[in-house]
Amino acid sequence: MADIRPVRREPISNAPTIVLVVIALFIAIHAVRDFLLSYEDQMDAIIYLAFIPARLTELGARLPGGFPVGLSSTLTHAFLHGDWLHLTINGAWLLAFGSLIARRCGNIGFLALFVAAAIAGALFFFVINPSGLIPLVGASGAISGMMGGAFRLIFSTEGGGFSVMHHHPMAVPRMPLALALRDQRTMTAVLIWLAINLVFGFGLGDMFQSGEIAWEAHIGGFLVGFLFFSWFDRGFGYGT
Repeated sequence: MADIRPVRREPISNAPTIVLVVIALFIAIHAVRDFLLSYEDQMDAIIYLAFIPARLTELGARLPGGFPVGLSSTLTHAFLHGDWLHLTINGAWLLAFGSLIARRCGNIGFLALFVAAAIAGALFFFVINPSGLIPLVGASGAISGMMGGAFRLIFSTEGGGFSVMHHHPMAVPRMPLALALRDQRTMTAVLIWLAINLVFGFGLGDMFQSGEIAWEAHIGGFLVGFLFFSWFDRGFGYGT
């Protein structure tokens, strides 16, 4: 007798739904800007949604939207992207590291870290460029926060840390910050990550059509994820 049981269909992606929703939002926003808005409306979107450091100074009060837009844009800039290549790169990195964080921290923890890292990235961009008028766009600061948090987990087990974290995220103990700052593997990875960002930010940014790489936002977001990951983590740490 033939087996008539329904065939189990594998999902197109096993990424957490919240990650796919955020990526879909990126795509929808960029598609509207690219295909539906006039050039003038696209410029208005940049003015009101991108983060312009000078908005947090006295000059900001004279820019459209004033100081309140300066505050809101510390987050809204993360949902704009320079072009489709920029969006694709950020979407791929969010799919990789955001999925790890979403499985570990849940939807609320994932979104909270995304918001905190995005804002921190914008504020560190402001610290380095306090009167800058060049707009910051893109979710790379928020994604860097996900990477920072993941570093507290990937290196917490001897051998196969990334594999264990990917398949069984709640089984990996969170490395305490004090230990992470002394752990050779962790700090080597952190220093390599910082060096790559500085090299690309200062030397190779003009090779990309999207413009210069906002290394300042990367560092600001990464520090929040790495230093304060326990605030967002719903898993356990060493000794708990």
